[in-house]
Amino acid sequence: MAGRVAGRVALVTGASSGLGKRFAQVLAAEGAKVVVAARRKERLDGLVKEIGADRCFAVRCDVTDEAQVIAMFDAAEAKFGLVDTVINNAGMTHANDALTQEISEVRKIMDLNVTSVWCVAREAARRLIKAGPSKSERGRIVNTASMAGRHVVPFISAYNASKAAVAHMTRSLAREWARYGINVNAISPGYVATELTDEWLNGENGQKTIGKTPRRRVMDEDSLDEALLFLCSDNAKFVTGSDVLVDDAQTL
Repeated sequence: MAGRVAGRVALVTGASSGLGKRFAQVLAAEGAKVVVAARRKERLDGLVKEIGADRCFAVRCDVTDEAQVIAMFDAAEAKFGLVDTVINNAGMTHANDALTQEISEVRKIMDLNVTSVWCVAREAARRLIKAGPSKSERGRIVNTASMAGRHVVPFISAYNASKAAVAHMTRSLAREWARYGINVNAISPGYVATELTDEWLNGENGQKTIGKTPRRRVMDEDSLDEALLFLCSDNAKFVTGSDVLVDDAQTL
């Protein structure tokens, strides 16, 4: 039986660890050819070896650099053909509250979490539209937002703002590109246990935070699999401009 995204060429940014790595693994397991991108190519090389070089290709890319984004798509097309599925996952958070945070860090967060998402989505859309309706109508762009874009997580105002921007930008791009058949959606995760969050989640503050949620638990990396696969699949033909909250009631 063919996988749910068989025949697709998917590009995953921020794929060197955490959710990005998981997204690449899931898409490959369901039949897609996957291009994985991040600044740490040595981490990507291990992922390519795991998935298989016939189905996975690594590109070093700083997605805040427009020239590198264009080169990333060029490399992806040269390897597997036109990218019809994009997982815009690169991003960062911070540990400083607004009173102590340097403006340089805020600008860095906005550049990576917002501007780069727009740049990657735009490059994907340009190429899909140029390829014609039969290609653009298969277009799936999924941006990683966060429950923090809807619900205030204390002391990370810049991150909260960046993810709210991603969610609204998703709706804006979905409206703009609807006539081409390109679907643009977002996934907003709650607290997920990954190698990037384990230290905080297992610390005192993390445990206190999780203890206040309705189910008093965190999600596993596989908790987003079904939402991701649906939004990337042909079954999501009529779903665009949505921000899918997967948070295990953490914002309630």
